[in-house]
Amino acid sequence: MQDRRLTRKILERMTEFLSTSSSFRRGVAIEFCGPIEPGLPSSSSAIREFSSFGLTGEALLQMESRLLAGVRVNGEQYLESFRLGKCFLFPSQLNAQVSIMPPSARRFLLAQGWAEGATLIVPFWHGQKMVGQLVLDDPESGQLPAPRERLLLEEIAKIASIAMQDACELEELNQEHGFLRFLADCAMAGLLVVQEQQIRYANDQIANTLGYDKPYLSTLTPWWNFIHPDDRPLIWEAPPTFPDAPLRIRAIRKDGRVAWLNMCVHAVLYAEDPATAYQFFDVTDRIKAEELLREKALRDPLTGFRNRDYFDDAIQIELQRSRRYKREFTLMMADLANFKLVNDQLGHQEGDRILAGIAEIIQNALRDSDWVVRYGGDEFLLVLPETGSGLDSLVSRLTENVESWCRENCKGLPVGIDFGAGTWHPDQPKSILDLVHEADISLYQNKAKRKEAQNRSVAVSADSGGSDTR
Repeated sequence: MQDRRLTRKILERMTEFLSTSSSFRRGVAIEFCGPIEPGLPSSSSAIREFSSFGLTGEALLQMESRLLAGVRVNGEQYLESFRLGKCFLFPSQLNAQVSIMPPSARRFLLAQGWAEGATLIVPFWHGQKMVGQLVLDDPESGQLPAPRERLLLEEIAKIASIAMQDACELEELNQEHGFLRFLADCAMAGLLVVQEQQIRYANDQIANTLGYDKPYLSTLTPWWNFIHPDDRPLIWEAPPTFPDAPLRIRAIRKDGRVAWLNMCVHAVLYAEDPATAYQFFDVTDRIKAEELLREKALRDPLTGFRNRDYFDDAIQIELQRSRRYKREFTLMMADLANFKLVNDQLGHQEGDRILAGIAEIIQNALRDSDWVVRYGGDEFLLVLPETGSGLDSLVSRLTENVESWCRENCKGLPVGIDFGAGTWHPDQPKSILDLVHEADISLYQNKAKRKEAQNRSVAVSADSGGSDTR
């Protein structure tokens, strides 16, 4: 008879591993009382053992209540139409039928991404039948599982199935035949076993991640030489226990590039002596994707300038820096004159092209330390650090460059630009709201002056045209 204690440990180890090494934020590993055949209505089974991750509070209680109530899994739920490789991806409307987990509170908005309430089932196959399954949802990225991740999940489930079938023969999940072998063989995470400050074991995944061969890793002295210098204290201070959450560190690859790694630490036995196992999961691509998403979220897609959300946070940092170093900085507000004529007469698509062109003219006239915010439809805020005077030349240059470009690109429409400024002085501190208000007032005063000058010019031109030139 199968040893349920060892099976429970296999499921617990699996969920511990998946909680830090997969993109899914919630999951349950389940062993069935007996095998079931997918697609067969008469094939069903109760649940014998389970282990979960990512479920807390009321959601955890609801899930455990369903399992303790004797919920059964039926083969007719697993139709070929929901097949995804060796897995099953169930849409949201079928969640209640196949998932023992309460729906996630998250909302997924990505096109062609994860559907709200969807469930990924990764079976533990034994031949053509299922002896258990992983139930996964709530992917951190909001994306459907990538083929590589799905294949790795299938491989983990395969190893788990074999381990559960052989559980009656296992004495311990140790370095010889257990969790370390499970982690090493599944090739999803990098693994190092360190004993007496030397690497005694390295799997293929960590060698590939770092770009070194395994024999070289065993010669590193000290072993943590590949860790980024700023992150080495985390290695020195990390306790030899499985933490509640992984530590995020940077590693220096052989080619000099930086890799971001999630690291978990385990106290283990290696060759019957105490050792420490370091589990590394490469999240470099995820970090880059998150940075890209953050960058996109804080930029206006048309002009490439920063948006209001970025301004609200970053301007406070600029204010603190100016206070610390007692330096001036200026907020300059810009507004395009007669831009409404472009949209009305040329259409919004042409208006977008012109707006993007003007944005490029503005950016090219500024320093690298200056930054621009698209404050409204055709309004911009220019943030000019360490600038309090000498604005006339900048305003003149910007005005001339923009109006010159508009004469060539706006098909005869009198598009121009107006500026107003508010300056923060260390001896006359103001709030950001005060600076924006000051720049706004200055802008409309300058706009009024320009219109008045244009009216005088038109009047003089009319008078000259009507005079006697004989």
